[in-house]
Amino acid sequence: MINFPYEGQKHSATIIMLPYREDIWLNAGEDARKTILDMAKIITQYEKLILIVDPSIIDIVKKNFNLTNVSIIEAKYNDAWARDIMPIFVIENNKVKAISFDFNAWGGKIDGLYENYEDDRKIKTTICQKLGITEKKVPFILEGGSINTNGKGVLITTEACLLSKGRNPKYSKEEIETILKENLGLNEVIWLENGIVEDETNEHVDNMAVFLDENTIAIASSDKGQQAKYSKSAYDKLVKLGYSVIKIPVPEPDLFLTEDEEKLIVVDNEAKQRLSNAKLAASYINFYQSDKYILLPQFGVKEDNIAYNILNNFYQGNKKIYRINSRSILVSGGNIHCITMQIPEVKYESKN
Repeated sequence: MINFPYEGQKHSATIIMLPYREDIWLNAGEDARKTILDMAKIITQYEKLILIVDPSIIDIVKKNFNLTNVSIIEAKYNDAWARDIMPIFVIENNKVKAISFDFNAWGGKIDGLYENYEDDRKIKTTICQKLGITEKKVPFILEGGSINTNGKGVLITTEACLLSKGRNPKYSKEEIETILKENLGLNEVIWLENGIVEDETNEHVDNMAVFLDENTIAIASSDKGQQAKYSKSAYDKLVKLGYSVIKIPVPEPDLFLTEDEEKLIVVDNEAKQRLSNAKLAASYINFYQSDKYILLPQFGVKEDNIAYNILNNFYQGNKKIYRINSRSILVSGGNIHCITMQIPEVKYESKN
């Protein structure tokens, strides 16, 4: 029997892929790598950190990430979004197993974010071989950021993403649900209509809704514009299904890429252009968690404190919340959750 564990349980390790592209990241990823180093110093206090590093930056990384509890794997990849490029790790027969769905850079030829993603498609197998984890390949486009589970057979996703034309247009909603259930050991799939307005991933759920425990879901909340409609629709549906729903506000007003930031990103024909005044899909829902800690995005606005206090009050000190200034990641299209992937810890149950 397959179990897709809750992210907020104990991990055996966290995987992070380090950014290096100059046409997507500020200063060819240097700014984001500094943020990730801050994250690494926290994560390694609790669990092993596996860094996947492109050969072009391996020497820099070995020098800067000289930390205990860190393992470095040198491999080629097209970009650094581990949540979407890595396999989804499940547990089957008390062993970790990798479910490797296919990847097409969030939409392929229709609305993908970069043209060449062949190394991203291959790296799942490379990492499974390096880690000694059995891999199951599934010929279906799915990113880890587009799904979230409570670990008890319930998964939440968005129609905007999974039914987008650039992913699996030959499959119906019902067929997609069956694929998810069969490969991830699910009993129920909750479909929200939308995520965050102008989220370039076609509105991944990890910007919109996340399980805080088995029966509690936090959602990105707003009372302005189109986002207010998206948030109300999600709230109403989840409450109707019987879940306790906690609202965490998105930053107000919206955040945008600045002219100075645009100058630090190279413009070419290989990837989506990052231009000033483009709206950034900022959301506190895009945090990373284990059984002991949370890495919470911070944007330098008043909602930072509100989000922190909401989560801190909910967990009552059972999870230490670390506040991470993550703008260096946000400007490239994602956030803390998007650059991390957990490997769950196997719990061996006593037969007595």
